[in-house]
This record gives sequence, C-alpha cells and structure tokens, in this order.
Amino acid sequence: MYLLYNLFLTASIILILPWWLLNLARGKYRKGFWQRMGFYPNEIKGQSPIWIHAVSVGEVIASTQLIKSLREEYPDIKIILSTVTDTGQQIARERIREADYIIYFPFDFSWAVKRALNTINPLICIIMETELWPNFLREANKKGYPVAVINGRISERSFKRYRMISLFMRNVLENVKLLSMQTEADAKRTILLGADKRNVSVSGNIKYDNEFKVIEKEKIKEIKDTLGVNSNDKIFIAGSTHPGEEEIVVRLYSHILKDNPDFNLIIAPRHIDRVGEVEEIAKINGLTSVRKSELLKNSFQPRPVIILDTIGELGFMYSIADIVFVGGSLIPHGGQNILEPAFYKKPVIFGKYMMNFQEIAKEMILSGGGIQVNNEEELIKEVYGLINNKNRMIEIGEKGFQVIMKNRGALQKNLELIGEIIKNKPQRAQRTQRKNNKDKLENLFYLSLFL
Repeated sequence: MYLLYNLFLTASIILILPWWLLNLARGKYRKGFWQRMGFYPNEIKGQSPIWIHAVSVGEVIASTQLIKSLREEYPDIKIILSTVTDTGQQIARERIREADYIIYFPFDFSWAVKRALNTINPLICIIMETELWPNFLREANKKGYPVAVINGRISERSFKRYRMISLFMRNVLENVKLLSMQTEADAKRTILLGADKRNVSVSGNIKYDNEFKVIEKEKIKEIKDTLGVNSNDKIFIAGSTHPGEEEIVVRLYSHILKDNPDFNLIIAPRHIDRVGEVEEIAKINGLTSVRKSELLKNSFQPRPVIILDTIGELGFMYSIADIVFVGGSLIPHGGQNILEPAFYKKPVIFGKYMMNFQEIAKEMILSGGGIQVNNEEELIKEVYGLINNKNRMIEIGEKGFQVIMKNRGALQKNLELIGEIIKNKPQRAQRTQRKNNKDKLENLFYLSLFL
C-alpha cells in the first residue's frame, strides 16, 4: 500500500511540476524550499525537541496556548513548530515566542521525512488536528519517535473519503501513539478507520482554551479612530470570507446603507492575496473601498468598505464590531473559527457549511449564542433583525461567551496525555546499520522519479 501511495505521490508531483516551477520562479514557494526537502540548519541537529506541527493559520492559533504551557512544563526542552503554509509561518513568528525554532514541514517523500527526522531527532511529534502524512508517521514510528494527534477531528465528509482506503488508513493509524479527539463522534470515526481504541481518547476542543486578547475600551476607541469610524457608528465585520461570499456581503451592505448611513462594513478575506478581488466586487456594486494598510499610511476619509489586508489582526478587530459574519460557511468550504467574536460577546452569524467546526456551531446554536443561516436571504433577514435590536445583540453575545467558558479544560487534559508519553517513552534502540539496503533502494527510486 505504501508503494502505491509513493507512486501516486511522485506521479502527482511530476504532473504539476510545470505549474509548481512557474510559481517557484515567481517566488510563491521559494520560502523554506530546502526545509521542505528535509534540509534544516545544523543548529537544530541533536536537540531532541518537542516537535509540534500546525499546518496553517487556524492550527497555529490553536497550538499557541499549548506551546506556552509546554514551555512552562518543560523549560529545559527545546520546542520546534512547523507549518506548511507561508501565512501559518508568518503568524507563528509573530505570535509564538515560546518556540525555539519555527520551520517548514517536509514534503511527504520518504527520503525527505527520514532526513528531517534524523536531523531533528524529536522527543515527541505533536500534530495539531488531523494532518496525517503517511510516510512521516511511518518513518517516525520506525525510528521510535512517538506521534500524538492533539485536538483531532474527522468530519463526516473526510470519514467517507478515508473509508474508501480503510485498509491503508489502518496501517497509517497504527503509527500514532495517541489520538486525542475533540468529540465522541470524532473518536468513533477514528476507531472505525482502524485506530487502536486504547490509543484514542476524547479531550474536547483546545480552541476553547485559547488565550483571547482582552481589549480595553480605550483601545477600541483607538482602533475606530484609525479606521475613521465614529464612536457611535455601527460596524459589521465579515471575517475569513471566501470567493462567493464577498458578493453576498457587499450586496447586503448596499441594502443596509439605504436606511442606515452610519453603518460601516469591514471585510477580511481569508487569503489576503484576494484583496484585489474584493476591491473589484465593491466597485462593481457601486461602492468605494480602502485597504486598512492604506488607512494607516494616509489620511483617508471614512469609506463605505474597509478591507483588512493585514495578517493577524482579525481576532482583536472583532472587538469593535456590532455584528459579525464568519465566512467559509455560506459556500461548501467547512467554516472558520467563530469563537473569537463570541469571546468579545458579539452576535455571530454563520452559514450552513460548518463541517470543520460542527460541534462548536451546534453548541452555539443550541445555546442561542450563534445564528445559522442557509442563504443570502436569511443572512439579510438576520442582520436587519439585529441592527435596531440592541438587547438581542447583547443577549446573543453573552450566551456565546458563556459557551466558551463552559467548554474550557481540553488544554489541561492534553498536557497530561502528552506528559504520560514523554515520561514513559522508551529509549530508542540502537540501530546496527544507518540505513538498510531496502531504504537505500527505495530512496534512490523515488528521488530519481522526482528529479
């Protein structure tokens, strides 16, 4: 099965090689290229660190409090954090000072992950959520490095896909020492896919334990002043939006402005390289727009649409909102994190596609701390229903905040599970040969195909 996987992986790389080289020439994937190939600085070698992998922005943010707690618990052990995306890397460098090294995760070629593991020599590998790379897990297990999946989740959609390769998934999951899942449903799906139930536990969602930044009233006023928003104006924030959602939000805003000239819209596209697209959408709908970075550099008059084109600011920006819509949810993407605006006691609206945050969305809906809509018409109806009903906005915001307070505790459970693995980790067996002939032949074969 691994042979088929590696052949598929290599064939896929060959097929997309022209596109990938073109983007590399443009600088898109140039950052961390050699690290992705398994080559890391010599200073990392032999540190025996705790290695935490967080694929992108959401996972990096979720790992923040865990890394801070691990630093307090193990002050003498180095911590390495890896990401896949450039934006995840940037957020990690800005937010997580407790990590000793921040690197790019290697491509899942067996020769690349072997080189990475030999260099880093981790005490334990901690994977945030469900980033299951077969070769990495297999090689880590062969070398005696325990792997723990923390805050794991498997959506119904992912489960159906995994079931089609259930035999292979069983082999993959055998290489994981701990699968700490968010919910009972996640745990059940993991076991059905072949994980040993003795290695599966339910610890809750660590995102509830995030250290949300408290924003004082003076800071809120300062942010509004920077944006050119009057203190009594209402603000609607559409956060982490995806293609197809900005059009809906802008059309909604055009309607709102007719009766509410003091209403402001801030759009934060999930990927900032789409800022130009959002500007064009506003223009098509007869609205002017301005990027937040331009507001900081120049003295603009207030504009109908403010586009957040900076990384890492959306979280605390929610503190100035009156109403929040969280994107990735009106289109079949899977949703984005709704906990940040809920922490600031803002009424949160989201669409029906919340597969990636299914339990959180369900909890918010049942508690009355969040509003789910199915389409554009329902979104318009709910926003209009909130605009002039301050008491309802306060009530929904308070209930959402209480959901967060009630569900905290997953962080401590996961720290205890990780601690057990570290404490009971057996000494690695000394290898009689650095590499056996099978490994050599396999590495040369895949490397030749790649080159």
